[in-house]
Amino acid sequence: MVLLLAGCERPGPAGVAADAAAGEPIPLRHARNLTLERHEGFVVARFRASLANERGSSDERSATVVLAPADGPEPQLHGELRDATVIRTPVRRIASNAGSDEAFLAQLGVEDRLVAVGGLASYDDGIRRKARSGKIGLVGYNWHSPPNLDVLLAARPDVFLMRLSDPAHTPVMQRAQQLGIAVLPTLAEEEQDYLARAEWIRLYGILTGTEERAERIFGEVQARVSELKAQVAGRPKPRVLWAYPNGADRWIATVRGAEASYITDAGGINLMARPEDPKRYSAETVSTEVILPLADEADVWVIGDIHAVPPRNQAIERSFRAWRDGRLFGNTGRIAADANAYDWYQTALVRPDWVLSDFVKALHPELVEEPFRFLKPLPQGEYQ
Repeated sequence: MVLLLAGCERPGPAGVAADAAAGEPIPLRHARNLTLERHEGFVVARFRASLANERGSSDERSATVVLAPADGPEPQLHGELRDATVIRTPVRRIASNAGSDEAFLAQLGVEDRLVAVGGLASYDDGIRRKARSGKIGLVGYNWHSPPNLDVLLAARPDVFLMRLSDPAHTPVMQRAQQLGIAVLPTLAEEEQDYLARAEWIRLYGILTGTEERAERIFGEVQARVSELKAQVAGRPKPRVLWAYPNGADRWIATVRGAEASYITDAGGINLMARPEDPKRYSAETVSTEVILPLADEADVWVIGDIHAVPPRNQAIERSFRAWRDGRLFGNTGRIAADANAYDWYQTALVRPDWVLSDFVKALHPELVEEPFRFLKPLPQGEYQ
């Protein structure tokens, strides 16, 4: 499926003529779903991604957005850019249907510009309080339902940051555009590399007028990742099993993608590694029979997860050396259980340097003094 997010050309005074071929690329080192071009007086952002689906194939999604300063002339769009969505920057009123967008904005210090969010499950206490009190609207989370257009119309955002996780929501998105709501697709979570995901902060910086801060934050992320990878180079490689119980004799194992690369980059060996494939999810469901042969191999076991379903008994776990040695971890270090809020799906996307630091600490505890953030040691018998 090819999805084009198109905005109508806006009427207005004579402005900057936009030629699709005249832009100067803004170099992006890691992102693959996003390209940026700086033109005279505006920036063109292009989005394209292949999203894995349950059929083992992928859906294609693409969009073009023009980001033009509010204090400048309105671009006159021609050619390829004629149907691009125009967003005047810096945006002051923002709506979002994904927690990761909230995290990008929070890192930039502009989360107070949110006028609508997905729901009440934000890990950010301030955002959650505003949502509960009704100070900001609730449009519905991307994984549950299409956005509530009545809420968006009432909130009057300058931009709606929309993660389209279900193609069935496409008609509602198109209806939002027809109603004059500027939609910007967010595809950071679909990137196959954790630094590629984090690099999307540069787009959020341009959008919100905090480009310098965004560049500084991403520079910090890259530098810390490089430092950590250098620290583990040449050291013995612990063998890691990342699989949590999913009921009966089923386990969810992390086998590829951005998540699995944390193990490799932390100087470990993923015992469940599978070939990289952008058309497949990063995790797979496996049977107990598949993980049992790894009982004596696993030095470290990431056994805890917010979705873990503890088994009826722990006979299987007790047979694993990592269990007996107490080298068990979960990705549950930052949760607000009473709010059903998990920062693993929010800030972890924006600050992979913090996540990698946790993995290095779990695999090579002598190398990292700072406390765990997203990972945490688990006692035997606990999964969260």
